[in-house]
Amino acid sequence: MENNFFWIGGKHAVLSASKNEKRELEEIYLTNENNKIKFSGKEKIQIKNKSFIDKIFNDPNFNHQGFAALIKKNENPKLELLLKESNNEPLIFLILNELQDDRNIGSIIRSAVAFGANGIIMNKRHFRSKSHEMFKTASGAMEHVAICLVSNLNNAIKILKENNVWVYAMDSDSKKDIFDYNFNNRSAFVFGSEGSGISDLVKKNCDEVIKIGISKNMESLNVSNAVSSVLSIYNYRQKKTA
Repeated sequence: MENNFFWIGGKHAVLSASKNEKRELEEIYLTNENNKIKFSGKEKIQIKNKSFIDKIFNDPNFNHQGFAALIKKNENPKLELLLKESNNEPLIFLILNELQDDRNIGSIIRSAVAFGANGIIMNKRHFRSKSHEMFKTASGAMEHVAICLVSNLNNAIKILKENNVWVYAMDSDSKKDIFDYNFNNRSAFVFGSEGSGISDLVKKNCDEVIKIGISKNMESLNVSNAVSSVLSIYNYRQKKTA
């Protein structure tokens, strides 16, 4: 159990995990008896005091909201299988290059689900699959998104291109503005870390390097805000050209 199960906290994270038929839950702890009505009744629920749940996470900055669940890690889908199942239909992927902050990643996952992205591609060494911070920030979205973990992003980009997916690198230094594009209906957007951006080789392997035009009074957007902006613009442009 120690290798496959881990604790998550937060109201939306725990409730969404309990509703996911593909997610195995071992037990749930709540601080408020009244919150039991939010669950189906089949779960193993125990009422504990706040300090008991605090000790589970051993993180003084983590607000579990009186919800904790011991869940089993799910297998991550293979990129090739997702592309095969798409049958050349419209899709959109996010590619995260060198992002390592769990809260940023959780926020991006939340936006991905909100805007209907088909999947997120990340290097496996940067993805902490058992991060309670990531699950909490994703606010339940972890149960609704395909996260493809790869060992080499450049190989993943090559596979996307072979499957008629157009790959755009998002770089604030580009002279090409996102508003000037009519996108392919099979698209992937690459986002780099706020510190180092997108690596040169990854950028070189993309089809286009573009930017989000923002006010000159602001140098850049937080990466999770940039993801939300790009997905919103993309969806709007696709509906306009449909």
